[in-house]
Amino acid sequence: MKNKRKYVYLGLGSNLRSLSYGTSVNIITASTYRLRYVGLRVIKLSKIWITSPVPYQQNPLFYNAVAKCVIINRQAFDPIKLLQGIKYIENIMGRRKNNKSISRIIDIDILDYDGKIFNIGILLPHPRLHERKFVLEPLQSIEKNWKHPKYKIGIREMKAKSKDNNFMYKI
Repeated sequence: MKNKRKYVYLGLGSNLRSLSYGTSVNIITASTYRLRYVGLRVIKLSKIWITSPVPYQQNPLFYNAVAKCVIINRQAFDPIKLLQGIKYIENIMGRRKNNKSISRIIDIDILDYDGKIFNIGILLPHPRLHERKFVLEPLQSIEKNWKHPKYKIGIREMKAKSKDNNFMYKI
């Protein structure tokens, strides 16, 4: 019997340039290549969406995407260790610890870890994913039938209930 693949959905965001990587688009692309070092392989990547910064409107625009990944290595079998690896990727790409809502070179969030619900050491699925159209739109573009593991509702319903009216467009 074949093993069932385990899927992880990641939110990728950037709104600062980098000397090493250049534009936010390049930063997001580079981050997807680095994910193999933490045991993930990207099998689908949404288009990049430009969105207004939340909650500080004076910040630069954000570039956002969602990646569907398959677990390819033991180190990604533990969501807490996976999160530690992702934080390491953010760090080596230039992200510095600061206020969560401030500008940053790269932000990688685990949105969904194989449909599991965790609340010890890590909150999964991501606690605000169902409220954020900048996550829901790109997620829907790569996985239109995805359902929220906790609320058991689809993306269309989450988008309809969302109060997120921020500007966004696909590039």
